Amino acid sequence: MKTTFLCAALALVLVPTAQAAWVSLANTPESQVLYDDALSKEGSRITVWRLTNFAKPLTNLEGKEISSEKALTTVDCASGKLANAQVMRFAGKDASGEVLNSYETPLRFTTVAAGSTDAELIQKLCTK
Repeated sequence: MKTTFLCAALALVLVPTAQAAWVSLANTPESQVLYDDALSKEGSRITVWRLTNFAKPLTNLEGKEISSEKALTTVDCASGKLANAQVMRFAGKDASGEVLNSYETPLRFTTVAAGSTDAELIQKLCTK
């Protein structure tokens, strides 16, 4: 019994995980923003992971430096609004290193500013 459990546990560890195919969305002096092209679509809503690498680290409330942020973002193409369900902030670039902050929230769709990176994401995803 122990051997079977150990083999099953090792198999889970050794199975390669799916890698995100990151697509560049925007490069500004403040950050580089990418999104995962492995889309999840349900009706007029599209969900993707969005990755932001900050040019200069941000400082959280505990005084630790945040170099990147990964957000599970849902775009509603019908309304042109966006919501984040989960956000994680990391010490390293490309969502690596220590997780400094992590939270989940119910979807609260908000209007995005014209010309913003969020507006560009909506445009790219909703015109595919």
